[in-house]
Amino acid sequence: MDYKEIFEKLGVKIPNILLPKAGTDLSKYAVLACDQYAAQPEYWEKVRAYVGGSPSTLHMTLPEAWLIAGDKDYSKRTETMEKYLSEEILEEIGDGFIFTERNTPDGTRYGLVAAFDLEQYDYNPGSDKLIKVTERTDITRVAPRVEIRKKAPLELPHVLMLIVDKQDKFFSMLKKECSALPKIYDFDLMEGGGNIKGKKIENEILFQKIADILYDLFKENGGTFSFAMGDGNHSFATAKCYWEELKKTLSAEEQKNHPARFCLAEIINLYDPAMPYECMNRLLTGVADPQNALDEMGLDLSALPSLQELQPVLDRWLEAHPEAKIEYVHDANTCERLGKEPGCIAFCYREFDRDSVYDMIKNNSVFVRKSFAMGHPYEKRYYLEGRKIR
Repeated sequence: MDYKEIFEKLGVKIPNILLPKAGTDLSKYAVLACDQYAAQPEYWEKVRAYVGGSPSTLHMTLPEAWLIAGDKDYSKRTETMEKYLSEEILEEIGDGFIFTERNTPDGTRYGLVAAFDLEQYDYNPGSDKLIKVTERTDITRVAPRVEIRKKAPLELPHVLMLIVDKQDKFFSMLKKECSALPKIYDFDLMEGGGNIKGKKIENEILFQKIADILYDLFKENGGTFSFAMGDGNHSFATAKCYWEELKKTLSAEEQKNHPARFCLAEIINLYDPAMPYECMNRLLTGVADPQNALDEMGLDLSALPSLQELQPVLDRWLEAHPEAKIEYVHDANTCERLGKEPGCIAFCYREFDRDSVYDMIKNNSVFVRKSFAMGHPYEKRYYLEGRKIR
C-alpha cells in the first residue's frame, strides 16, 4: 500500500509543525509538561525566574502547581499564543515528521513527532478504535480543558504515543535512515531535562518505510490497535471532546482535513530501555486525622492492596471527605517524604511491569487513572513542537 493509505488506515497524519524562529533561546522556550511537580511549586518558581520575559511555552501553558494555588487566568495564555503567531516568533516548518533523540540519565531514547486522527480514538474503555487508551479517563478533568482549547489557536502537546515493538524495528530503521539528516534543533533542556535533538523527515521514500514498519507492527500485534496512549491521556481526550463538538458544525467535506481533527504527539516504543516505568504514587492532603482515615478505609500502609484495588477505596473515602485532596506523585521517595507532612498520607508503590501495559491493550481493558509513570518527572516530554488547530 502507498504510505498515504497506510497512514490514513492507522490514524496517522504528517503534520505542519510550528517551531520558534531562529535565534530563540530554546533552553528557555521548552518547558516541562505542566502536570509535573504539582506538589512542588518551588520547581516552577525556579523555572519562572530562569525564563523571565523570554519567549517560552511557560507563558502559553498553566502548570498545575499554579492552578492549585489559584491561577486560573487562561486568557493570558491564549493571548500569548496569538502574539507569538502574529509576531512570527513561531513559524511553520512545512509538512514532515520530527525524529527526536533525547539524552537523559536513563539513556538515549528516540521518538517521532506526528499527528493522530481523533476519529481513530475513543477514551471510553472497550472501544474498537485503533488508538487505545491505557488508563481510565477522569472526564471531570476534561471539560475545563475543552473550554481552553476552543479559544486556543494552537496546541503544544506533551502526549507520548506508544508502539509495541520488542525487536526495535521502527527506531532502529529511523536511526539509520536519519543519521545524515541535518538537525533542526539541538540544545540542553532546563532543570536537568537532558539534551534533545530533532531532525525533520520530509522524504517520501522514508515516509513509505515508516508506514510499512508501522503497518507490520499493527499486523504482528493482532490488527486490533495501531497505537496506545502513554503520557497525556487527558490532553488527548480533551482534543477528542473538542473535535466531537466542533465537527457537528462542519460539513462532511470540511471534517476530512480540519486541523482540530488531529492531535500532535510523539511516538515512542513501549519497550525502549531508556524509558523506565514506575507506579504512580498517591498523596492525600488535608486529612484531619491520618490514622483514623486509614482505619476508615481499612488500609495498612505496610501491606497495601494493588493499585487497581486501592484507587476505588480512595475515591469512596474522598467523596465522603471533600476537605481532603489527592495528588499523584511520580517519585516514590518524594511521595514518602511529602506523606510525613502534617495532614498527609502517602501510598507508595515501587515496581511496575511494562508487559502489563501490553496485556491491557491486548485485552482491550484499562488501568485505573494515573496507574503508571513513564520516566522520572525531569524525563517527561517538554513542550517544544506546536501546531495550529484553527
